[in-house]
Amino acid sequence: MTHAPAPDFTSSGLTRVAPSEAGLPPCYDAVDVYACDRPLRAEVEVARTLADLERRHGARPTTVFTRIVDRPGTRVLGHPYPRAVLLAALGVDEHTRLSDMATRLAGPPHRVRPAPEPDGAPAGLEELKGLDDLPVLRHRPGDGGRYVTAGIGVTTRPDGSEPNLGFYCVQAVSTRRARVFMDPRTDAHRNLQAWHAQGRPMPVSVFLGANPVHAVVAASRLPAEGDDYQIASRLLRDDVTVTGAPPVPADATHVLTGRVLPVRETEGPFGEFKGYYVEEREGYVLDVTGVAARSGAPWPSIVAGAESGLTLMSFQNEYLMYAHLTGQGLPVRSVRYSVKARGEFVALIETDAPDLDLVREAMRFDVRAKLVLCGPDLRDVGQALATYGFVTHRAPYYRKGRIEGERLGLALVIPPTGRPVEY
Repeated sequence: MTHAPAPDFTSSGLTRVAPSEAGLPPCYDAVDVYACDRPLRAEVEVARTLADLERRHGARPTTVFTRIVDRPGTRVLGHPYPRAVLLAALGVDEHTRLSDMATRLAGPPHRVRPAPEPDGAPAGLEELKGLDDLPVLRHRPGDGGRYVTAGIGVTTRPDGSEPNLGFYCVQAVSTRRARVFMDPRTDAHRNLQAWHAQGRPMPVSVFLGANPVHAVVAASRLPAEGDDYQIASRLLRDDVTVTGAPPVPADATHVLTGRVLPVRETEGPFGEFKGYYVEEREGYVLDVTGVAARSGAPWPSIVAGAESGLTLMSFQNEYLMYAHLTGQGLPVRSVRYSVKARGEFVALIETDAPDLDLVREAMRFDVRAKLVLCGPDLRDVGQALATYGFVTHRAPYYRKGRIEGERLGLALVIPPTGRPVEY
């Protein structure tokens, strides 16, 4: 996969800064990091500025916003998870990442170690009064409020076992009250039901700013059973140090703790990743019991449906699909999920032996993909469809339990005839 050179955003008034000066870990050396010193409000203006920069330059810069006028003294990190940062955090390159990550995923876990802090808070974090001390953004004008979007929620079973990581939108209501939506299909909702069945609120931790590998794990559809920190340790090839209950990584820069109550309130609307608003829906009340932050660390924020969120979506789909297919002994060279298809709905699988068995297995593994295309050369999908003959496999497409049309798989099994042109 080739990538165009990164645009220079200094012409738009941004200033290049060293990641260390911006309070970011070394993996951010893989990209240009910018600072925006213009006074902006957390209420829509920060997210709108990033969108305007993307429209102007064709890409979204990783930017630290340093003057949040309605949350003075705080900073926001926009576009926190570009692809190059994820690769650097994993210590892999673009060409070998799929095979490297599949090998690590199949290997033994490293240790998940508790940190020595007796109070359960990561070292160096300062206790704040509440959510109002954080620059939680309202991302789009139609959003129902301010949302924590880059926070990784940690839940466990009622006995404290099997820590599960996931992205769950948290709508800030007041300084100590929020609403969280947990889709019934998620592992967090399964844990929530188990806690509430015992008549107890579910403890939850939400962390931000830790090693981006945790974001890769949180975005991934992994088996419901087990410890997600062990998955992170496999991908990192190193021990993972955690603290608190539910446990968070010891290098987190922001941590929220709370209890998910068996009480529902209306949450939303919210601009989701498909580019459409999810209208008002029922979420659970989150009683916020603690808010802590590392001084000077920027608050990461993802605009749903924009580059960071979609990069996480495609990145996790690619490595999981590759690991599954090669684990089944299928001869796959690469897997790519189109960011233009929201990182999820179009899967491109390159193989020297395309056939319907491979297509069926891919569609069985990923039931969300609407189109699975399998062929020997998919660098230019239009060219591949124009020159190869193909066979198809169809299956119903389900959305929230209802059939909405079909899913389609194509195996490009009939190669082009004739002699290709020189240029």
